[in-house]
Amino acid sequence: MKIMEIIGEAEGGMKGHYISLVKGLKAEGAKVITLCNFPKDDIRKLEAAGIQVKSFPFSRIIRPFLFLWKLMSLIYLIRMSDPHIIHCHGYKAGFLGRMAGWLSGMPITFVYTVHNFVTYGRGKIASWYIRLFEQWMGKKTQSIICVSKALKTSLNEDIGIPEGKLHVIYNAVPNWPPGDGKPIREKYKIGDKERVIGTVARLIPSKGIHVLLTAMSGVLFKYPNTKLLIVGSGPEENHLKKLSESLGIARQTVFAAKVSNVQDYYAAFDIFVLPTLSEGLGITILEAMTYELPIVATSVGGIPEWLTHEKNAILVPPNNVFAIRTALQSYLENAELAEKHGRQAKQDILARGISEEEMVKQTWLVLKEAAL
Repeated sequence: MKIMEIIGEAEGGMKGHYISLVKGLKAEGAKVITLCNFPKDDIRKLEAAGIQVKSFPFSRIIRPFLFLWKLMSLIYLIRMSDPHIIHCHGYKAGFLGRMAGWLSGMPITFVYTVHNFVTYGRGKIASWYIRLFEQWMGKKTQSIICVSKALKTSLNEDIGIPEGKLHVIYNAVPNWPPGDGKPIREKYKIGDKERVIGTVARLIPSKGIHVLLTAMSGVLFKYPNTKLLIVGSGPEENHLKKLSESLGIARQTVFAAKVSNVQDYYAAFDIFVLPTLSEGLGITILEAMTYELPIVATSVGGIPEWLTHEKNAILVPPNNVFAIRTALQSYLENAELAEKHGRQAKQDILARGISEEEMVKQTWLVLKEAAL
């Protein structure tokens, strides 16, 4: 079976999910063709695994002529590759990939994996058009995979996709080696007695890092022996650095940018926080759970499917500075509570989390059933 896996611009959990999946599908016996715009190192690793890679950048800004050129280019690639299945990841790839596949006129099965809420952050008119397209294209799509039950509910109730087409397959829990936080603390001159509040996120508005910085201004004033360590990069990085300066917390805030050894950063954290405003699942939540960290997170999307308030985490409303500040202070003031929640989170992820192998097998089953 020949599968064309299409993804737009991706970082973090979505990109990791994609790479693990295409390698796993190859191991299952599928012939995999990837369309992506990943860095050269990632492309070399995929090619070394025997996967055919075609570079195909997706534009951030939609311009009519550029869109038509991209659409025609993709139709050509599809006709030349002759896949049995087109499997798209994310909204942009899902829009362009399925449209090009349909216009190619070839007998192709469409599968679409949804990682985030498709209408979040868009105006009323744009949201209306997206719903209209998803309803129309949903009829031509054999299966839609959602990375959380919250996404499945949204697509069913808000968009109108029939429940029978929707499947929930959670992101896999990374099988990383134990992290070593000592070199990270030494790198940023963080003392043994200092507490580290950390987050791992792409620096875009929907991740709510601006809300976290505002909350931290109060936390760091009360607990000056604490540092905020932000791992990740993105278009908001310069704005967020300026915000930390204006809040007077720049000296206690570390922007570590994008890193390759993220497991060492988790090992350096004392508390993990995810202030996201919208989230399909939040793979960093699963990662933090495996490192037995006390977690403060917003109660959005699929996050409550893994975290239970006052059992294995503290959940707060989105975009609520006071709630985040209060939750972080609760852990700083009560080490026993922090340890209890971290321990329970580790037990829960070990009991419920799925491996990369299981994620691949579940996805492979959906792909095969869709092609029947």
